[in-house]
Amino acid sequence: MKELQDIYKPKYLQLVDAIRSDILTGKYKEGDRLLSENELKEEYDVSSTTVRKCIDILRNEGLINRIQGVGTFIKARHVERSLKKVLSFTQNMEQAGLSPSTDVLEKKIINGYGKYSERLELEEGDSILRLKRLRYGSGIPIMLETRYINIKYCRDIIKKDLTGSLYKIYEEDYGIKLLGAKQRLRIVFPSDAEAEKLHCGRSTPAYLVTGVTYSDKMWAMEYEESLYRGDEYEFRVEVGF
Repeated sequence: MKELQDIYKPKYLQLVDAIRSDILTGKYKEGDRLLSENELKEEYDVSSTTVRKCIDILRNEGLINRIQGVGTFIKARHVERSLKKVLSFTQNMEQAGLSPSTDVLEKKIINGYGKYSERLELEEGDSILRLKRLRYGSGIPIMLETRYINIKYCRDIIKKDLTGSLYKIYEEDYGIKLLGAKQRLRIVFPSDAEAEKLHCGRSTPAYLVTGVTYSDKMWAMEYEESLYRGDEYEFRVEVGF
């Protein structure tokens, strides 16, 4: 039996927190059947009223789907990103009701070369910051990204806390607002190393997003190579609006 011990919080909200956590951390997978009302009552030593309130909240949050006479099941949980506007990963996670976090895997100043020089419109002698990060939504690795940042517009950015939103750093520390991006998206399969970091199988499709993000002054700020888990993410395209 699992105990709900927060005396300052109603039991139905404690039960919501417990089950929501199990869903968001992957203990429950898409399509899994949730315990029945009686099973939840016994598992957490709560009343029928508590269980019903909890189920109603989880259903309203879009985490579960109840099928009359069959049972309650975990719904598909995809983070949605619109390709119509520039949106930071941090903002995207917060909109989806997930808690964003980041592991910085590498941050290194390198000389601009090859496609990065051309796409970031670098001049001779310019350098860029190569930043590799693993991004999480409520503890689940969702995106593996590499960004090549044009540091002539933000020279000391390597000294900043790079576990949060780069877009926020650009705006608050350097007065740079992002206008838009020219990006490409294609389906790929992760390498062994990428699959290990993303906690997914080699056969799990992923979205590879590449492209340049521009400021409102049309400065080429960064070139992105990001790998999104296809089982956790979906992209929305709006045409004609």
